[in-house]
Amino acid sequence: MKKLFIFLLSITLLITLINFQYISKIKIGDKAPNFTFTNLKDKTFQLNDFKGNIVLLDFWASWCGPCRKDNPNIVAVYEMFKNAKFKDASSFEVISISLDGLEDRYGRPKQENPKEDWIKAIKKDNLYWEYHGSNLKGWNSEISKKYDIHSIPSNFLINENGIVIGKNLKGPALYSSIKKLTED
Repeated sequence: MKKLFIFLLSITLLITLINFQYISKIKIGDKAPNFTFTNLKDKTFQLNDFKGNIVLLDFWASWCGPCRKDNPNIVAVYEMFKNAKFKDASSFEVISISLDGLEDRYGRPKQENPKEDWIKAIKKDNLYWEYHGSNLKGWNSEISKKYDIHSIPSNFLINENGIVIGKNLKGPALYSSIKKLTED
């Protein structure tokens, strides 16, 4: 019995350690790291350009099934809050960072046309906001490394002062977190 207990405890600790390494080091209350990205119209932005706004920073990819299933929720939240009046912020914006452009362990592309896949997914999923970025480097994206992204979909809700106020919010949790910030 004692050996079984020690075995189960060891397995639990191992699983906890493995899962811990996939939790982003960026915590609620941290300042969101600044980054630069170029949108599909070749206009360059920095996260800091969005100070004064509520920002949902969403990490996804065209090849990611769970991301694509979550996209209608992101679209619905954007629709609900894009014209909302906020207590302390000017507006609500979504910045979508795609991790398209995967390579295998030998550096060979896993996607034949990552940019085309990315653009098609944006159109098909009706992700009609302006702020989409990707350097088409998959997990080697500088932005995903800066945010310590190890799984997608992942997101960060950032307030008007550039502070992370929510992480990996889905469905009702995302809606209610943004709703609390409105004047209504």
